[in-house]
Amino acid sequence: MKILPILAAAIITTASFSALAATQITATQADSGNYQPLGVVTVSQMSGAPGSIKEQLNDQAAEKGASHYRIIGMSAPGDSSLERASVQLYR
Repeated sequence: MKILPILAAAIITTASFSALAATQITATQADSGNYQPLGVVTVSQMSGAPGSIKEQLNDQAAEKGASHYRIIGMSAPGDSSLERASVQLYR
């Protein structure tokens, strides 16, 4: 019987994390007028670092209350030491 509350908590936690993930949209969708722009966010990380740029973007989107984002720039220098992405956030 003690396993049921633990299982329920795990399911709720998993569902809430997936609900916080922002969805990528295209420029055409962004220009449709169906989304409210919230601002631009830039994230960067060292290549090969744990986690991913997308995880950082989702964290920033959740912090700003955004449900969608559109990539406006991505770069990696020639030595590939630092990855960078800039996105426009939308609600």
